[in-house]
Amino acid sequence: MKHAKRMVLRSALALAMVGTFTACEDFSLCGLTEEDLGMGDAFIETTSYFMNIVNRADEAMRDETLQVNGSTTIDGATVRLTNDSLIIDFGPNNVATADGKLRRGKIAGAVTGDYFAEAGSISIQLQGYHVDDVAITGDLTVTNNGNNNGVDPWEIALVSPNFAMGNLYTYDANLSMEWTSGFETDTINEDDVFTISGMASGSDLQDTISFETAFTEPMQFERACEYLVTGGIVDVSLTDGEAEVAAVEVDFIGNDGPDADGCNNVVMLNASCDGTTVSFPQNFDGF
Repeated sequence: MKHAKRMVLRSALALAMVGTFTACEDFSLCGLTEEDLGMGDAFIETTSYFMNIVNRADEAMRDETLQVNGSTTIDGATVRLTNDSLIIDFGPNNVATADGKLRRGKIAGAVTGDYFAEAGSISIQLQGYHVDDVAITGDLTVTNNGNNNGVDPWEIALVSPNFAMGNLYTYDANLSMEWTSGFETDTINEDDVFTISGMASGSDLQDTISFETAFTEPMQFERACEYLVTGGIVDVSLTDGEAEVAAVEVDFIGNDGPDADGCNNVVMLNASCDGTTVSFPQNFDGF
């Protein structure tokens, strides 16, 4: 997976260097390597895998058949719901899911209170969970912080201190999910619109590069969009030990301005170093 990702990154860099980096004859003169810039892509990948689990739990809680019968099948998984638990079980063997990936194992949640009311929560443990044979591990807590008596959007806290993708990346998250539409229509997904902001950090387990994020503009999610993300800008600070390597701006482009792409699966990675900004496009598989 990592090798394939970097092959895509190499192609994107080649195009970007031809179009925007004419001042330097060699990319290394900018002080960056492809491995360094790959951590901007790593933020996209780890956030995507993290949010996919959150989305599967949320969409299961909204499933009308599951609410009525306590069990159903959703995207290849056997899903069971009781007063205090949510189990999304893909079984011990790989199952092809709608996004083209293979999954096995369980997303197991302990439910406290009413998920659709203030203080309701789901504490998720990943049990033997794999995506395309990569072990996805960690604990996630999804907590409903309410909507300030109807004044503000519903706010859901997303916290994980130990999320990881096999031996590739770690990802620690303390995020805020604010719903601007659709949270209370608990059997409908198509009207769901929410944003993500907060703090996230991670590291490359095979190198020494780490990243920390700042959300310049919250990431915008719309479930009517095939790729889910429709906008947002995230600043990713790359460090090697105590030294800052570079800053990469991850721009999901959004619906406004001359470069708007709406629901397309394209981001711009804008890397700044030595007073120069290198920009190149990157595809993502959806969230």
